[in-house]
Amino acid sequence: MRIEKKANQPGFTLLEVLIGMSIMSIMMLLLFASLRTCVQNWNAGEKKIAQVSQAAIIQNFLQSKLHSTVPLDGSFLEEPQFSFQGNQEQIQFVAAMPASAGRLGLQLFKMSLRPADRGEQGNNLQVEMQPFFPQGESDAQWSEKPVVILKKIHSLQFAYFGPDNDARDSDSSWHDDWLEKDNLPKLVSVDIELLNGEIWPQLIVALKVDSAFFEAGSGRF
Repeated sequence: MRIEKKANQPGFTLLEVLIGMSIMSIMMLLLFASLRTCVQNWNAGEKKIAQVSQAAIIQNFLQSKLHSTVPLDGSFLEEPQFSFQGNQEQIQFVAAMPASAGRLGLQLFKMSLRPADRGEQGNNLQVEMQPFFPQGESDAQWSEKPVVILKKIHSLQFAYFGPDNDARDSDSSWHDDWLEKDNLPKLVSVDIELLNGEIWPQLIVALKVDSAFFEAGSGRF
């Protein structure tokens, strides 16, 4: 039986092998670079979503509470005061808490910008709350421990739009503070900038005030 020998087939030369390995290395490099870019974009997207969610939650809280501000007289307190007071870094107002919060009735809110604790940077936005109509000695002394709702703030400014004097028909403009006035501002704006340079969209809240309060009020709200 005759066995025919196949003709010798030429293999890859060393140069061809090196070129192939180089091409494969470039392809792998491009693949890993693409994966790295995808991961970075994913992380950046998640970070942006978290930032937007934080801004939405805080602004929704501020809007819901400020929008439900109630003009009331605080003359029954030991030290009579206007229920609504505000400057650029602090605001005080009266609003109701939802039934789910476990604190029924109107509450006196105080939101203020405070320096961060030692070892932390920037400022904090904290909220304090206490019953506006104390029904007993325990309620009169009760107040909620301040809660920090936002950290690492570079700047925060409240501004107030309303009449330039106590006359309701006077011209309105923006003010840096709203202190010891016989009426509420029409609008309240909140500007926030974080330490990382992120500037939140300006929040402008229209205070929902029933004119009956003004007509029946004694002048202090």
